[in-house]
Amino acid sequence: MNWLEGDVELDGPQAAAIAQGMRTVAQADGSIHQRELSLIASFEAELPSGGRPAERFESDAAKMAYLRSIIMVALADGVITDKEEEVIAELCDAQGIGRAQIHTETLEVKRWFLQAFSGVQIFRDAVVRVAKDLGLPESEVEALRGEA
Repeated sequence: MNWLEGDVELDGPQAAAIAQGMRTVAQADGSIHQRELSLIASFEAELPSGGRPAERFESDAAKMAYLRSIIMVALADGVITDKEEEVIAELCDAQGIGRAQIHTETLEVKRWFLQAFSGVQIFRDAVVRVAKDLGLPESEVEALRGEA
């Protein structure tokens, strides 16, 4: 799996744990958005099957793939709800991932989303609005304006 900075090798139980975490986050606010379902389905289609989900991730790379994947699902419908934040925090607590790391990786995933628009001049105002809606720091929003 290529997740932001390189390939992450996952076995079946790790892949199943990530998919399970993604589904848990998708269900957190009481309804699963179609984009969330599509993201989970595309994730599952590319990973090895492997029975029972792993209870803990041993490597930092697998933990970060897990964290980034559950954040990605939360952002699939455009915002991370308070309930989704709570569920992400609970899932991460179980994996030994702290709140500061959740915050850091949430910003990284948001930046990754916007990277697709790097260099795109048309619809620049829309890209800036998305950056603001995602809650990126004002300095990053201003930098996007400067790319026009």
